[in-house]
Amino acid sequence: MSGIPIPLYSVAAVAALLFGFWAVMLMDCLKRHELEFHTEMPNPKRMWTILLIVGIPWCAIVYFSAVKRKD
Repeated sequence: MSGIPIPLYSVAAVAALLFGFWAVMLMDCLKRHELEFHTEMPNPKRMWTILLIVGIPWCAIVYFSAVKRKD
């Protein structure tokens, strides 16, 4: 065996999935037009981009439920 415990592989897999999900949500936010955010706020694209960069991965989950699922 390689000496790496099995739970460490699980943690690495979950971290890789969360990073991938965050990257997809950030790309979706950057490609989305200002009018597609379904909000009355000024500059929603800028706000979501900053939140996604700062609040990894929790803001990606919030972005998915607030913006992406409304498509």
